[in-house]
Amino acid sequence: MSDEERSARIREIDEDLARMRGDIDPSIDGPHDMVDAGQNLAAREELAGQIEELEAERERLMRGT
Repeated sequence: MSDEERSARIREIDEDLARMRGDIDPSIDGPHDMVDAGQNLAAREELAGQIEELEAERERLMRGT
């Protein structure tokens, strides 16, 4: 991967991370029952996992490996 491709991918990851972090809903008044709360928790955990993977990829690209 060339330096230009690496920089482009890092920019793309940064944009994705910003969007994903914005998608995490910190409000507690959203769910009104246990099913909603469970679905909200599952969605947040999935999003957190995706963010973690992108952060790891970004770190690898920054190191140049």
